[in-house]
Amino acid sequence: MKSNSIANENVPHFYVRLKHRKMEKWYVNEMQAGKHQRKAFNHSDEKAKFEIDQIGFYQKHLWFHFENESDVGWIPNKFIRKNYRILNLQASKDNTEASNEEKSLSVLVHFSRPDFDVYDKLGKITDNLSDATFKSILVNSVGSYKDLTKKSYRRVRSQINRNRPVMLWGRRDNQCIVLFGFNHRVFFYFDPEDGLNKTITVKELTKIWKRSGYKAISY
Repeated sequence: MKSNSIANENVPHFYVRLKHRKMEKWYVNEMQAGKHQRKAFNHSDEKAKFEIDQIGFYQKHLWFHFENESDVGWIPNKFIRKNYRILNLQASKDNTEASNEEKSLSVLVHFSRPDFDVYDKLGKITDNLSDATFKSILVNSVGSYKDLTKKSYRRVRSQINRNRPVMLWGRRDNQCIVLFGFNHRVFFYFDPEDGLNKTITVKELTKIWKRSGYKAISY
């Protein structure tokens, strides 16, 4: 792609924060805007969450598009904090009879394919889904399957940074959660047991994850 070419795409929404570093941080209303059209962020903006709905590429750089009450624009990737990302994960339609695995899989898929009915594809309710079933559902819905069993937290964070939530097991007997965000202290996760979004430290998460032999999947 030529350096002056512009490419952008809509993405499932996620949240970012600006770096704390003392440097001039700015955004532009259009990626191709000149230096004189840059708009400076305020100091208070470093504490704000920016909801991103598009990513773009221009002059060999990655850009994030946001829209809030005061303005709309593009933020260069160099100003985005690396240790913070939260996906705007929405619970899929509730099925009280579904197992925790089925609920988690439904939420995992719903983030990228809200029109895909996981429960309908699964059919009869079962307590423990096979690995082949997980792979089939993910490939048919979002087009890919990633086995993250025994992978590092660095890899897990990388998946979330790529807009891909991660389904992770505790005990093998149907205890699982969906990771959808992180900061420098905790992970953010969906708990299918009560349908709530929660946080957990790496130490606490490791204790749970270890019980399943560090089983995890994504796409």
